[in-house]
Amino acid sequence: MKVFFVFLTVVFSQFVFATPDHPKHAPVAMPKEFEMLKKLVGTWEGTTKMGDKEEKTTVTYELTSNGTVITEKLGAGTPMEMVSIYHKDGKSLAMTHFCALGNHPQMNLLKADDKAISFEMKKSIGVSSMKEPHMHAMKITFDSDDAVTHEWTSFDNGKKKDTVIFNFKRKL
Repeated sequence: MKVFFVFLTVVFSQFVFATPDHPKHAPVAMPKEFEMLKKLVGTWEGTTKMGDKEEKTTVTYELTSNGTVITEKLGAGTPMEMVSIYHKDGKSLAMTHFCALGNHPQMNLLKADDKAISFEMKKSIGVSSMKEPHMHAMKITFDSDDAVTHEWTSFDNGKKKDTVIFNFKRKL
């Protein structure tokens, strides 16, 4: 039995303690749209309009998980901080949004071109029902190498509630 636990410890440690110099896995083929999102890695500063008031905000993007996931942190350090995870779902791209509303809707790639990438919720994954208030769609427009626009569309009671627009510039 002791030999078995030593064996498991050695095998497990090879995965846990793998370093970038000694990767244990070959690179994973990611959807082509993921390359667009990789251009966002870094910190961005911007504004959004909440009611009649314009507010400053930030968004950060990090590449992680052997280059297969991008994390987005919107409004870090505020009560409205939210995290979105961009990831592969089958052969396509998806995004799971961990919302300040307390749910985590999963959105799938709707369409993409050289200027924009759009996600939309197709099934009630991450929310109790489509009637629950939730973020339903998200679009990122690449205005330039150093400027992007986010459009977040929320739903409530199964219908579109509003769209909030964020304008960001890359922090140098």
